[in-house]
Amino acid sequence: MKQRNVLDFLFKDRPGEELGQRAEALVAQGLGFLSTLVTILVFQKPIVLVASLIVNLVAVFTLIQAIRGKFKYLILFPLVTTFAIALVAIVEGRGAHDLIWIGTLGLFLLANIHGRQSTWVPIMLGVLMLGLFIATGVAEINNILPNKYGTDVEHIFLGSLYLSAIMGAMTAIFHRHRRLLKVATSSHEEEMEAKQQLERINNALDEQVKTRTEELDKLNKELLVKTARLQAASDITQDLTKVLHEKTSDMLARATRLVSDKLGYYHVGIFLVDTARGFAVLKAANSKGGQQMLVKRHQLKVGGTGIVGYVSQSGRPRIALDTGADAVFFNNPYLPETRSEISLPIVLGNTVIGVLDVQSTQSAAFNEEDTNILMTIANQLAVLLQHNNEHSTEVKISAGTSRSVISLTESQFGYSFHSDGTIVSNVTLESNPVLDKAIASGETLAVNRTSKNTPSMLVVPVKFRDQVIGVIHIESEEANRTWSEDEILLVQSISDRAALALENARLFENATRRAEQEETISRVTTQIGSSTDFDRIMQTTIQELGLALGASRSFIQIGTQATPDEKASE
Repeated sequence: MKQRNVLDFLFKDRPGEELGQRAEALVAQGLGFLSTLVTILVFQKPIVLVASLIVNLVAVFTLIQAIRGKFKYLILFPLVTTFAIALVAIVEGRGAHDLIWIGTLGLFLLANIHGRQSTWVPIMLGVLMLGLFIATGVAEINNILPNKYGTDVEHIFLGSLYLSAIMGAMTAIFHRHRRLLKVATSSHEEEMEAKQQLERINNALDEQVKTRTEELDKLNKELLVKTARLQAASDITQDLTKVLHEKTSDMLARATRLVSDKLGYYHVGIFLVDTARGFAVLKAANSKGGQQMLVKRHQLKVGGTGIVGYVSQSGRPRIALDTGADAVFFNNPYLPETRSEISLPIVLGNTVIGVLDVQSTQSAAFNEEDTNILMTIANQLAVLLQHNNEHSTEVKISAGTSRSVISLTESQFGYSFHSDGTIVSNVTLESNPVLDKAIASGETLAVNRTSKNTPSMLVVPVKFRDQVIGVIHIESEEANRTWSEDEILLVQSISDRAALALENARLFENATRRAEQEETISRVTTQIGSSTDFDRIMQTTIQELGLALGASRSFIQIGTQATPDEKASE
């Protein structure tokens, strides 16, 4: 592994270097250095030894620069060595006839390897080499230098021609090499750019997938929490409809426990506004502190300090996400762990009759969804409170003989929805064993399709106060249709809400009817009382009653016929 790291350090291209440049430079420079190092052993003249020493020092310097990636200094080695070759040929060789001049071709090759960026550097070095060779021959011909081997013009011409031809061939080869190298480098750069672009795209896609997965996980968790809270709200609604027979105080106490247990709140309290509409009085609470407040008959002024006081007057929900920062919040010593609070009005018609107060130990524990869920519970409490009040009144008047819910036997009517979108009214379901059993038992029945003539059926009784007041009947002609648990739960939840809505509508209808009766009585009384004439009073009485009741004939008589006993006594 260590050897591999050394090779990578020496020969692997660095960022910004051309393809293969480092390996070529180190190999060529290393071989050049070894060549000059060996040849120094055969020289004897001091000047030649000094020149060889200088060449080797330059070789070591350029080799170090090549390792460092400083390739612009590499041309120094062939340049200095060219002068050293000319010196060796003249001092210790055969002048223009010495074979050492062949070494200039190796230096020219080395210059082409080092001069990757430009062709002009090796060409200028080649011209210098030819110049030194020709100058040596001319000096020998003119006896400036010893001419032991008979140097003449023909020798200089042929030698120059050979050197030029070989250098030209090298130049052409390296010119093509450089062009191919540029193409290869360009292709390599494009390939690297494409690879990097692909990596960026893959990373971006991975990041998008990761982000989307996290979002889906978050949404899934939120959906599960929302579903659980909706189910809890449905359970609370269903449980409260079963305790209408209880006293109002017991029903409210049960409601606070259910909301706290199923929705996980620290404190749940229910306030009712007194008849003078001066104070909101705490009537039920689940927490220990709430129980202490009940003992002390805790009450808050309508419109006074605190969220409950604000809601009891305004009729609008109010949330304190940070009880320490909300100016409306009242610091309650009985509930020291409260960090956020929400209060919702309990409204009948346009009148606030109470407040549902919920507190949590977590900051910012309430959002819009929590508000909607708790508002649904507050509305149900309003219906239950109205029902309890009416039921109490009816019990006192009729000694417990009145009925407060619609029975299936009183009136049977309904609506049917078909797959083409049409709705048919005044529909009466045909009796069948499944329907009769569901009505009799009050339990939901799901029947899968067993034959072509028998559709899949889902029958859910509509119950209020444990009394069946209606039925939801659903059929499907699909083959292999199986009713899932979620579908059954959905219909049951809708059935519970429909029962409450129907009862609320019935109560409203009763209240409206009584109001109309009171208005009629008041109007007739006013008409009767506006006259002092005996005959006029009788005429007005019978006329107003006939109009009010829509009678075809009305009759009034003052006095009765005398009985036989009365006549005998006369």
